[in-house]
Amino acid sequence: MIKEVKFNIKSLIKQHNLTIGEVCKRLGQDRGYINRITDEVKLKKIIDIANAIGCSPGELLTGL
Repeated sequence: MIKEVKFNIKSLIKQHNLTIGEVCKRLGQDRGYINRITDEVKLKKIIDIANAIGCSPGELLTGL
């Protein structure tokens, strides 16, 4: 499951002409933050990442 979420995150970052580093900076985290997400990620983190990218949380969960 988390592989699909990470893939969606990376795809949406590219679609919004951002980098992982820029999104992590907006979140106040280091660049490895997204890669450390596991299957036990809390929905709050997904919402925060979506807001930092500029998309809806549902877009990050596409394909699940």
